[in-house]
Amino acid sequence: MNDIRMLLRSIGVSGAAMSAAILAACAGDSPDPDLPGQHEAHAEEQAATDPHAAHGQAGNEVGLDEALARRLGVTFAEARREDLQRTVRATGQVVWDETRLSTESLRFGGWAEHLHVDFTGRQVAAGEPLLDVYSPELVSAQEDLIGAGRLAAELAGSRVPGSPGHGEAVLEAARERLRYWKVAEEDIRAVEESGIVRPHLTFSTARSGFVVEKNVQVGERFEAGTPLYRIADLSHVWLEVDVYERDLPFVRLGSEVEVETPAVPGERLLAEIAYIYPDVDRDRRTARVRVDLPNPEGLLRPGMYATARALVVVAEDAITVPRDAVMYTGERTLVFLAPGDGSYEAREVEVGAEAGDRVEIRSGLEVGERVVARSGFILDAESRLMEAMMGQPGMPGMDMDMDDPDMEMDDHDHGGPDA
Repeated sequence: MNDIRMLLRSIGVSGAAMSAAILAACAGDSPDPDLPGQHEAHAEEQAATDPHAAHGQAGNEVGLDEALARRLGVTFAEARREDLQRTVRATGQVVWDETRLSTESLRFGGWAEHLHVDFTGRQVAAGEPLLDVYSPELVSAQEDLIGAGRLAAELAGSRVPGSPGHGEAVLEAARERLRYWKVAEEDIRAVEESGIVRPHLTFSTARSGFVVEKNVQVGERFEAGTPLYRIADLSHVWLEVDVYERDLPFVRLGSEVEVETPAVPGERLLAEIAYIYPDVDRDRRTARVRVDLPNPEGLLRPGMYATARALVVVAEDAITVPRDAVMYTGERTLVFLAPGDGSYEAREVEVGAEAGDRVEIRSGLEVGERVVARSGFILDAESRLMEAMMGQPGMPGMDMDMDDPDMEMDDHDHGGPDA
């Protein structure tokens, strides 16, 4: 009896539930170690009836009265086969769609005489004038065009074979030179028809959007190829979010994403994952994932914060149980099977992915088996107590003194999960 008391104190067990565990352990159907051959017969019988025992996976069997189980809040669930899904949440910022950025520059040097678009942030439409320029190269090209027109007119009436065609070729070459410099067709035609050089020509934008950079001032000289304006089309934007490294294996291109932003409260935008960047931030352990967002009304602007959520599959066609059904003992991972006859079996299992309140069971459990879904820690403590007591000599035949004050049952009602 003193050995039991010391054992109880060593594992910190007390109260009505643990007393019931002692009674169950002592009065149960465990084989009598004093009877020869009893252990071998019991092991053979268990191996024949329990396939998991044959593989060394069966744990201790414990008993718990049904009424006491209800008071302790023990609940049950069946292992089922399903796709294990969870939501991956990531935050990020709206940025420009890089495929819709354009730079306006000229292919010759000159001076900016007048700016039609004179501030950053202004919205422009395709074909809208940007600036008027003066360029000696442009003046020279116009003079060549006028001269080529005169030559073509003179050779048109020549009787020398090939002369009319030669004049037209020279004129067309002068026109192409101006076209290569992005001079508008109406300006080329006006110079050709009037025969007058235009010192200032107007150049327009090729794309619609917002001016995000302006690198030219009135009267400023520029060289060929100098970026004068940078224009971004906001009809379509990108959302770049940071996804943690552990979630990357489940993120797939084309997966549907739900986007929320404080700028559009109460509205959820649907989009798809368009690109996963190849690098990972070494400090934050995150990778950038790009989501393409249509923005026809211009409500989304670069720099805005947004949250993206994607429902991903972490395990396909997996056997799952509730998260609370799995007990982690440090060395083993257990679930308690509940066949329904008042006995419970501690079964060692191998767990996999987790999602929400479900856990994947990779081995040790079959579909349809009934497990303890809540308050399994009580059975785990009882199982440990039984295992420890069965290792004490003379335990099955001991005579318990229930009148001993150290083993007095608690008469108070400790019903519920906290018993």
